Amino acid sequence: MIGERIRRIRLGQERSLADVASKAKISVATLSRIENGKQTIELGLFIVLANILECNPTDLLGPPESDGDEIDSLVKKIAAIEVSERARLWRDLAKARRSRSSKNRRVQVAQVVRQVEELIAQIDFMRVELDNVRRRLRRPL
Repeated sequence: MIGERIRRIRLGQERSLADVASKAKISVATLSRIENGKQTIELGLFIVLANILECNPTDLLGPPESDGDEIDSLVKKIAAIEVSERARLWRDLAKARRSRSSKNRRVQVAQVVRQVEELIAQIDFMRVELDNVRRRLRRPL
């Protein structure tokens, strides 16, 4: 089962649920449910977890280690896709990851720009206040 393999690899790397879950941008409870087979895993999240765990996705797809009769539904879905379609799926996923990374950088830059603009506005306000204090101090009593 994929969840069992994720847990085995994560524990083999001595990584906590919280560490892997935060990097995957999911809750610890969600990762725990996936590892315990109580929740199915979407293909995109599957790829993200494989990247975080620095393993080949096929390492997570091998035959189930349990009784061998049950095959994870994600494995069935991936296996049912025609080879050329699977290749296109992987390319599309990679492209989506690149654009998401690019978008995240743009968001970060926009946040920095807003913070700099706020800082400049604060400096302007302080300059005006200092000028007012100087004028008051120069006035004769």
